Amino acid sequence: MKQLLIILTMLAGLTGCNVPVYMQEKELEGVWRTDSINNFVNGFSFTNNTFDEHWSTFEYQPDGILLERRKEKFRKYRYRIPASDSLVYADSSGQQLSSFLILKLTDKQLVLKKAQKPYLPGKNQELFEVRFFTKIADGK
Repeated sequence: MKQLLIILTMLAGLTGCNVPVYMQEKELEGVWRTDSINNFVNGFSFTNNTFDEHWSTFEYQPDGILLERRKEKFRKYRYRIPASDSLVYADSSGQQLSSFLILKLTDKQLVLKKAQKPYLPGKNQELFEVRFFTKIADGK
Protein backbone atom coordinates (compact mmCIF):
# COMPACT_ATOMS: atom_id res chain seq x y z
CA MET A 1 0.00 0.00 0.00
CA LYS A 2 2.83 2.40 0.88
CA GLN A 3 4.53 1.75 -2.47
CA LEU A 4 1.30 2.47 -4.35
CA LEU A 5 0.95 5.79 -2.52
CA ILE A 6 4.54 6.72 -3.42
CA ILE A 7 3.99 5.84 -7.09
CA LEU A 8 0.71 7.80 -7.25
CA THR A 9 2.38 10.81 -5.61
CA MET A 10 5.22 10.67 -8.14
CA LEU A 11 2.80 10.40 -11.06
CA ALA A 12 0.75 13.31 -9.77
CA GLY A 13 3.92 15.37 -9.50
CA LEU A 14 4.97 14.53 -13.05
CA THR A 15 1.60 15.26 -14.60
CA GLY A 16 1.26 18.44 -12.55
CA CYS A 17 4.30 19.96 -14.26
CA ASN A 18 2.30 21.06 -17.28
CA VAL A 19 0.26 24.16 -16.54
CA PRO A 20 -3.15 24.03 -18.24
CA VAL A 21 -3.56 26.43 -21.16
CA TYR A 22 -6.41 28.33 -19.48
CA MET A 23 -4.13 29.05 -16.50
CA GLN A 24 -1.44 30.35 -18.84
CA GLU A 25 -3.97 32.63 -20.52
CA LYS A 26 -4.77 34.13 -17.10
CA GLU A 27 -1.04 34.59 -16.36
CA LEU A 28 -0.57 36.29 -19.74
CA GLU A 29 -3.37 38.84 -19.26
CA GLY A 30 -2.10 42.33 -18.52
CA VAL A 31 0.53 44.76 -19.79
CA TRP A 32 4.08 43.60 -20.47
CA ARG A 33 7.17 45.77 -21.01
CA THR A 34 10.06 44.53 -23.16
CA ASP A 35 13.22 44.33 -21.04
CA SER A 36 15.71 42.91 -23.52
CA ILE A 37 16.00 41.14 -26.84
CA ASN A 38 18.62 38.50 -27.54
CA ASN A 39 19.37 37.69 -31.18
CA PHE A 40 21.16 34.44 -32.01
CA VAL A 41 22.63 34.00 -35.50
CA ASN A 42 24.60 30.86 -36.33
CA GLY A 43 26.51 30.71 -33.06
CA PHE A 44 26.77 34.45 -32.44
CA SER A 45 24.47 36.32 -30.10
CA PHE A 46 23.76 39.94 -29.30
CA THR A 47 21.61 41.25 -26.47
CA ASN A 48 19.93 44.63 -26.67
CA ASN A 49 18.86 45.76 -23.22
CA THR A 50 18.79 49.48 -23.85
CA PHE A 51 15.15 50.49 -23.54
CA ASP A 52 14.15 53.29 -25.87
CA GLU A 53 10.96 54.82 -27.24
CA HIS A 54 10.86 52.36 -30.16
CA TRP A 55 10.21 49.37 -27.90
CA SER A 56 6.62 48.31 -27.50
CA THR A 57 4.46 47.35 -24.59
CA PHE A 58 2.04 44.48 -25.10
CA GLU A 59 -1.42 44.39 -23.53
CA TYR A 60 -2.97 40.94 -23.52
CA GLN A 61 -6.70 41.32 -22.90
CA PRO A 62 -8.99 38.56 -21.55
CA ASP A 63 -10.98 38.46 -24.81
CA GLY A 64 -7.98 37.31 -26.88
CA ILE A 65 -7.09 40.78 -28.17
CA LEU A 66 -3.49 42.01 -28.04
CA LEU A 67 -2.63 45.70 -28.25
CA GLU A 68 0.97 46.46 -29.15
CA ARG A 69 1.70 50.06 -28.16
CA ARG A 70 4.64 52.13 -29.32
CA LYS A 71 4.57 55.83 -28.45
CA GLU A 72 1.05 57.03 -29.37
CA LYS A 73 0.52 54.33 -32.01
CA PHE A 74 -0.84 50.85 -31.50
CA ARG A 75 -1.49 47.66 -33.46
CA LYS A 76 -4.27 45.24 -32.71
CA TYR A 77 -3.91 41.47 -33.03
CA ARG A 78 -5.67 38.34 -31.88
CA TYR A 79 -3.67 35.98 -29.72
CA ARG A 80 -4.12 32.43 -28.54
CA ILE A 81 -2.19 29.74 -26.71
CA PRO A 82 -2.82 26.55 -28.74
CA ALA A 83 -0.51 24.47 -26.50
CA SER A 84 1.16 25.02 -23.15
CA ASP A 85 4.42 26.11 -24.82
CA SER A 86 3.06 28.09 -27.79
CA LEU A 87 1.75 31.60 -28.39
CA VAL A 88 0.30 32.67 -31.74
CA TYR A 89 -0.57 36.13 -33.08
CA ALA A 90 -3.17 36.46 -35.85
CA ASP A 91 -4.85 39.27 -37.75
CA SER A 92 -8.56 40.05 -37.51
CA SER A 93 -9.39 37.41 -40.14
CA GLY A 94 -7.58 34.69 -38.18
CA GLN A 95 -4.55 34.54 -40.49
CA GLN A 96 -1.49 33.57 -38.42
CA LEU A 97 1.14 36.32 -38.36
CA SER A 98 3.70 35.10 -35.82
CA SER A 99 4.30 32.17 -33.53
CA PHE A 100 6.44 31.97 -30.41
CA LEU A 101 7.73 29.31 -28.07
CA ILE A 102 6.91 30.18 -24.46
CA LEU A 103 10.12 29.59 -22.51
CA LYS A 104 8.82 31.08 -19.26
CA LEU A 105 5.52 32.53 -18.08
CA THR A 106 4.91 33.60 -14.51
CA ASP A 107 2.83 36.39 -12.98
CA LYS A 108 5.89 38.69 -13.34
CA GLN A 109 8.04 37.44 -16.21
CA LEU A 110 7.48 36.33 -19.79
CA VAL A 111 10.18 34.91 -22.08
CA LEU A 112 9.35 34.20 -25.73
CA LYS A 113 11.47 32.62 -28.45
CA LYS A 114 10.85 33.18 -32.13
CA ALA A 115 12.57 31.36 -34.98
CA GLN A 116 13.92 33.67 -37.68
CA LYS A 117 14.41 33.08 -41.40
CA PRO A 118 18.02 32.61 -42.54
CA TYR A 119 19.75 35.62 -44.07
CA LEU A 120 21.71 33.53 -46.56
CA PRO A 121 20.79 30.53 -48.69
CA GLY A 122 21.96 27.14 -47.52
CA LYS A 123 21.51 24.59 -44.79
CA ASN A 124 22.61 24.37 -41.16
CA GLN A 125 21.64 27.87 -40.15
CA GLU A 126 20.14 28.65 -36.77
CA LEU A 127 18.55 32.03 -36.20
CA PHE A 128 16.21 32.98 -33.40
CA GLU A 129 15.27 35.81 -31.11
CA VAL A 130 14.49 35.59 -27.39
CA ARG A 131 12.48 38.42 -25.86
CA PHE A 132 12.29 39.06 -22.12
CA PHE A 133 9.30 40.89 -20.64
CA THR A 134 8.24 42.15 -17.22
CA LYS A 135 4.60 42.60 -16.29
CA ILE A 136 3.73 46.20 -15.48
CA ALA A 137 1.71 46.20 -12.27
CA ASP A 138 -0.39 49.31 -12.86
CA GLY A 139 -0.68 48.92 -16.63
CA LYS A 140 1.32 52.07 -17.35
